[in-house]
Amino acid sequence: MCAILRIINRVKRFAFYVLLISILIVFFINQILGIIFSGVSFLAFLVSYLVSHSSKRRLLRRIGDYSIITDKEIATKFNLPLDDIKNILFSLSKNQKKKKWLIVFLNNRYIFLNEQAVKNFELLYYKGYNEKKIFESLQNKMRIKSRAEVKAIVTTMTNENRLTNIGK
Repeated sequence: MCAILRIINRVKRFAFYVLLISILIVFFINQILGIIFSGVSFLAFLVSYLVSHSSKRRLLRRIGDYSIITDKEIATKFNLPLDDIKNILFSLSKNQKKKKWLIVFLNNRYIFLNEQAVKNFELLYYKGYNEKKIFESLQNKMRIKSRAEVKAIVTTMTNENRLTNIGK
């Protein structure tokens, strides 16, 4: 499936260059028509961006009710393609320093933690619990599956400067 996405991205890039060249050619032939053509193209790209941005926000609202959810669970519960979910979660995970939720990448899958799960995790971390104790207490409250997930959460939060070593 990834090969198909790469091909689609190449076709999009090629179409963009063809559009740019055709706008320049039309502009040199007829300036008013070139300006109109570029305006319509700009509106089409703007609509495309707004649709992708709203899909990210819509997905965040839908998964915010779950304390911990993986990308595969999101795909099955909401009947969405797994590759689309992974792309959205990847783009959301790039800039999450000031967000209340957390997205962790572990073993070729994404894990989403909502605000309450992050607060519970921070509370246990600042109490000085080690990974094993954090795992045991979170396993009862949330659907955390392994100590590797706990380690990945700690690593992601320290990389994002959301955890300080006050508790340790």
